[in-house]
Amino acid sequence: MKVRRPEHLVLRWPPEGLEVGIPGRAQWVRLSADLRKVLDRAGDGIDLDELAGAFGAEHEAKVRHAVTALLQLGVLTPVDEAARTPPLWQRWGGLARRFHLEARDADYLVDSPRRADEADAILAESDAPPAFKEYPDHPVVPLPRRPLPLSTSVDDVFAGRRTHRRFADTPVSLDQLGTLLFHSFAPHRFIDGGDFGVQQCRVSASAGGRHEVEAYIVVHNVIGVPPGLYHYSVVRHALELLDADADRERLAELTYHQEASYQGAFTVITTAVANRLAWKYRHPRAYRLWMYDAGHYGQTFALTATALGLGPFQTVAFADSRLERFLGVDPDEEFAVYLLAAGVPEGPVSLLPADFAFPRPGAVR
Repeated sequence: MKVRRPEHLVLRWPPEGLEVGIPGRAQWVRLSADLRKVLDRAGDGIDLDELAGAFGAEHEAKVRHAVTALLQLGVLTPVDEAARTPPLWQRWGGLARRFHLEARDADYLVDSPRRADEADAILAESDAPPAFKEYPDHPVVPLPRRPLPLSTSVDDVFAGRRTHRRFADTPVSLDQLGTLLFHSFAPHRFIDGGDFGVQQCRVSASAGGRHEVEAYIVVHNVIGVPPGLYHYSVVRHALELLDADADRERLAELTYHQEASYQGAFTVITTAVANRLAWKYRHPRAYRLWMYDAGHYGQTFALTATALGLGPFQTVAFADSRLERFLGVDPDEEFAVYLLAAGVPEGPVSLLPADFAFPRPGAVR
């Protein structure tokens, strides 16, 4: 029989020594120097007898025992079984599979007597990170305090919600922008969160009420707002100017020239301020939470835009590192998660996105 290392093994090196992640399990095994030599010698394929004898006759029995254990763990695999990795992880790779395993089956301590102790430990370690981000010394464009009425019926909003890719060169009013930002990102009220302090109630759900999502707006064609890059202050319900020279051309370079990303009246780039989540949720599963929250915010944005007669667009196709430099944020603390845009739709709204047709009979399986 020939054996080999799997194509992807994930290693970590804590103070106790080098460890390898067991494929398919959220477990780790420490690797001695001798085991590392066995894995190195196995490489992309070697006969078991040759591997057992590679370290001298006096070690052959120990090597065979070690190889048997490594095969049982999946850290070594028979060559003819190497292709049995599920196709999903062949496509996404070993790092994605490892992270998926580590993020599963987290203990949320629901109804556990340890829940209070965990909360006390978190609160004793440090104060909560700031719930809001502001740029107090930057020029400000105040937004109207009274939102426009959203009188369109829910039925009509659901039926009309589309991803738009073509926009008219028509300005959007300050009231429309202010209403959209208020319902999409601002707290409507506050509640007592007990030991974790005052919590915000926004339209969109957020894990633990942490609301780690921030919104940055690139204004292109809004009445009363000069073009440029702004941060939306939910505390002041105002736009804080960050860069007056930001325009469609610069945004195009960051979004692979997807025209819908920058041809509307404005573009919203959302970020996750990660420590707002990590301060409370300290297990790998929490990495999923900002993804869920970004989706919640994106759908609230799309439905509100539709109710205001605007066409929404959303994408995650952008150059992360360059976009974060454009925003001026530290990617170790705050990173880009979702790009939203809106404007006046070009032409009447149809039941289908532009450039798509109803499927042919029999084409749906």
